[in-house]
Amino acid sequence: MKKTNKSVHVTFRLTEDEYAPFAKAIAQLDISKSEFFRMLTLNRIENYQPDLRQQPDYKRCLFLMNKTSNNLNQIAHRLNLDHNKGIISSSLYERALNTLINIRDLLQGALK
Repeated sequence: MKKTNKSVHVTFRLTEDEYAPFAKAIAQLDISKSEFFRMLTLNRIENYQPDLRQQPDYKRCLFLMNKTSNNLNQIAHRLNLDHNKGIISSSLYERALNTLINIRDLLQGALK
């Protein structure tokens, strides 16, 4: 397939306030200004809705929650083994499981 050179240069100016929403969208899409405005003017972007799941904070939060979830599963597994062996009492076992369930519910609620 033959590559088409983009030889026509189009320029326009915006105020800081006019450019601010575009800057945010450009950052979220992680594309160049040129590519963004080309897509916008050629109707390849109609109603831009940013994907919040691509935000660095969301990704970091998801990573930490995944790690926490793995640790909680390990703790629950160990509690179950110790309870079945009779090492810990039923009341301590139930309190620990209830605490783990509460933590799980809080983590699930944070992602919604």
